[in-house]
Amino acid sequence: MIKYLVLILTLTCFSVQSQLNIHPDLIKRLDASLKPFYHGVASGDPGQNSLLIWTKLTLDKSIDQAQIKWEVATDIEFKSIVQKGVATVGVETDFVLKTEVSNLKEGRKYFYRFNHENVYSIIGEGKTLPSNPDNIQIAFGSCSNYEYGFFNAYRLMANNEEVDLFVHLGDYIYEYEAGGYGDTSMHRINVPAHEIVSLDDYRTRYSLYRLDPDLRLAHQKKTFITTWDDHETADNSYDGGANNHQDSLEGDWWTRKNAATQAYFEWLPITDNKENRLYRSFDLGGLLNLVILDTRIEGRDLQVDSMEAINYLDSSRTILGEEQYDWLHNELLKENTWKIIGNQVPIGPMFFPDSIAKRKYMDGWDGYPVERERFLNFVKDSVENMIVVTGDYHRSFAFENDVVGTKDTLDNSSVEFVVTSISSPNDDEYYSDDLVKLYTNRRYSNNPHLKYNDNVNHGYFVLDISKNQVLASFIYVDTVKELSKKKGSEVQFLIRSGSKVLKGYKSTIQW
Repeated sequence: MIKYLVLILTLTCFSVQSQLNIHPDLIKRLDASLKPFYHGVASGDPGQNSLLIWTKLTLDKSIDQAQIKWEVATDIEFKSIVQKGVATVGVETDFVLKTEVSNLKEGRKYFYRFNHENVYSIIGEGKTLPSNPDNIQIAFGSCSNYEYGFFNAYRLMANNEEVDLFVHLGDYIYEYEAGGYGDTSMHRINVPAHEIVSLDDYRTRYSLYRLDPDLRLAHQKKTFITTWDDHETADNSYDGGANNHQDSLEGDWWTRKNAATQAYFEWLPITDNKENRLYRSFDLGGLLNLVILDTRIEGRDLQVDSMEAINYLDSSRTILGEEQYDWLHNELLKENTWKIIGNQVPIGPMFFPDSIAKRKYMDGWDGYPVERERFLNFVKDSVENMIVVTGDYHRSFAFENDVVGTKDTLDNSSVEFVVTSISSPNDDEYYSDDLVKLYTNRRYSNNPHLKYNDNVNHGYFVLDISKNQVLASFIYVDTVKELSKKKGSEVQFLIRSGSKVLKGYKSTIQW
């Protein structure tokens, strides 16, 4: 009798699991206490009076549509509910709900939650933008590779009570097959196991990432602003293709790109628009204008292989596209004290740590030299207090931007910080300690405008912005090889209003 009862229970569990609208390889990763909102909650794209909220419904029954109730309150007990509503989700949007909540008050924290059939989600926290604050702290991060390590930096950032807003600069996911670009010894294995190409593939990969407890916590605690880099589609992508895409192997590029775009807009708390356009700005009055770019897909022409390429100096080649360039030009002329640019790839210049030749990074702005020089000269002549924050590179850099890269500060146009990765590999994952030191020294010698270079640590970055100055902090975790809540080291720079020079850094080691 006991044997038959066990068999019935086993078949019942299998039947329920097989009907979940989720990839079967992800079932074992579900936290039963979160059912049916296993992927948590998120908020994003804040305005002074609005906030976009997000969740995902994962059901154990086969239906085409379902209803989700939502509530927004000023208190965590939801005694003071200020907005509520009901929305329908379905298979066409992967049972994802995004709704923009309006008529909120500026510059304040709200609590939100979702309800399906009287079962509540976890409670999220989101902030609307202040209209003209005296001070704000914005965190930045990029390059979160699931297979290459634990997302400890997300947890560290989520628990930083001083951070008001988080900007993700791209490579939120990676497209590779299991073991294709990762360290599987940590048993963080990509799902699906093959390189992602189809809409279902991309949805599943986002589902995997959003089941990570640290990323789930980051979305629960912080309001996100996001933009993509290349791995949300395929490595070294541009408007018309990618280095990691061959039609003969992965099918039509535009079909893949459209699938990747749809999944991105479904799974990220970002405002939908007909053009699927990611460049946008967030105006915080006199203090700052936060400008988010798309240097990856929107207008980027095919990359060249080297500075010797016949079309390297072709004046028609662009990383922004004419429309985005003109828009950026106008945004930077607005009368905000600080102009903060969220940017995918280094404006630089960025010279590789070669022993002889000064080889530049062709996937960055250096690969589009005419447009880059035009832009930096415009900034130098017409824009004050511009700070660029860049992702992509898996290392930390602080440098002063000029056209050729010199120690001379009179030709500076702005300052730039390249943030390290959340978990994606940097030099010490590839090279010996001796080579890491060698490449560090060569980067300094080849880049005289470079003030700081860390090529081994992982973490996130914070700008503490006030009217007269900005304090910039690289905040590192102690490891990505195992779960950890510990903070590693912190390195800080100061930029004063009216200056295009980086002040010497202060380092606080807390290993």
